[in-house]
Amino acid sequence: MTARRTGDTPSGKTAKAAATREARGSVHEAIGKLIGDDTARERGTAEKEAGAADASDIQKSSRR
Repeated sequence: MTARRTGDTPSGKTAKAAATREARGSVHEAIGKLIGDDTARERGTAEKEAGAADASDIQKSSRR
C-alpha cells in the first residue's frame, strides 16, 4: 500500500492541517444535513471551503 507522506517540513504540516480542516468541515456539513440544522450545515460548508482554499494555496506555491 502506498501512502502519501507530508513530512515534517513546515509546508507538510500546513498541508496536513488544511486537509484536516477540510475533512472536519465535511463531517460537520454532513451532520448538519442529517439532523436538519441549517446553521451547522452552513458552518461545515464554510469550514470545508476554507480548508480547500488553504490546500489549493499550498499546492500552487509549491509548483514554483
